[in-house]
Amino acid sequence: MSISIITDQIGQDFEKSCAIAKHHGFDFVEIHSLWGKTVEDLQSFEIKKVKDILIKYQLRVSNLATTVFFMAKLYPNDTITSFNDRFIAIKGRTSEHIEAAKRAFEIAIALDSPSIRIFPFRAPENRKIIGTAEDQHMIIEQYIRLIPWAEQAKKQLLIENCPHTHLPRGEMTYSVAKNLRSPWIKLLWDPANSFRADKSRLPELYKKLTVLQEMELISPLVGHIHVKDYRYVAALEKPYQHVAVGQGDVPYPKIADYLKKTSHQALFSLEPEVNDFDTLVSIDYFKSLL
Repeated sequence: MSISIITDQIGQDFEKSCAIAKHHGFDFVEIHSLWGKTVEDLQSFEIKKVKDILIKYQLRVSNLATTVFFMAKLYPNDTITSFNDRFIAIKGRTSEHIEAAKRAFEIAIALDSPSIRIFPFRAPENRKIIGTAEDQHMIIEQYIRLIPWAEQAKKQLLIENCPHTHLPRGEMTYSVAKNLRSPWIKLLWDPANSFRADKSRLPELYKKLTVLQEMELISPLVGHIHVKDYRYVAALEKPYQHVAVGQGDVPYPKIADYLKKTSHQALFSLEPEVNDFDTLVSIDYFKSLL
């Protein structure tokens, strides 16, 4: 098992982030946003600059964490709202997201990234239940359009389960990937996202499994794992509180042990979403598990 870190968890200055990542013993970095833009928005001269920095610090790219389909409507009448200004994401029509994915494959080839992340479309404000069989069918119809490009580029498409999209749990992205039946589709599993999924919005089918049970179900299709942690505090208005990895409720020791025992070639990527001090705590803790 290997470990990387998403560079914007350190900062938007890509070279500084790479220097710090290397200092802390990382051989891999994942790229979401840098220099105030998403990776899929990089221009040719910026891609060359990224490549030069990676060579300078002897780092490899574990994944391009694009925002394809994150701020996209699944249905024309969906009402979607901006997520968080700190989370830089592309917007626009589905067709524009498709073009961004095409560009992301070209960047993945240039930077020798094995994969790109895609999202299962922004969860709407005007529908309560999300991730239904119909929703999954609509998502599959869009993903099918990307598979020929993935095959041509020889890059994996990683579907991330995200609480702000139609498929907040890994078992839901697993259902989509399984139905696509493509060797170019795998999962970017975020166990913390599964842990904090709003069950009141899910179909009954997806309310039963624990995080560990979900892991056992979906592990054959997991290609990449994001690592952050939450502590659940029922008394708070927003009960899921970001904490340093290892200080919350996500069972990372059991996750790591299971994947070791099954010889799963997992690549973990730290996305702590905490302050600088707790990011360092998260790095040290997670390295201790591996």
